[in-house]
Amino acid sequence: MPRRRPPKAIIIEYKQLRTAAGGSGASGGGGGSGSPWRPGENLICRVMNSEPGGYAVVVKSGDLAGFLPTQAMLRPGTEIVAQYVCIHNNRILVSVRFSGANSSIHTV
Repeated sequence: MPRRRPPKAIIIEYKQLRTAAGGSGASGGGGGSGSPWRPGENLICRVMNSEPGGYAVVVKSGDLAGFLPTQAMLRPGTEIVAQYVCIHNNRILVSVRFSGANSSIHTV
């Protein structure tokens, strides 16, 4: 019976992208996403203007560009509390803040 060789180790290379949050991909508590926030963390955002599917927002801690997908009617300049989701297309994606079975937009 021929002798079996141990399986070869496979090395997988990956690159962590630099994000809009200014991270190098190695800092923060975002599970290696390069973000200083964790999914579900509350952020204070200022509504800038409407866009298809939601609103452009600015996350107050760091004046970083973000997007809030919602069908709610919001006025530019309103400050809201939203939850961090991820970084997508160099913008911070936030969602409506959830509390139990209800979801609503909380103004600051």
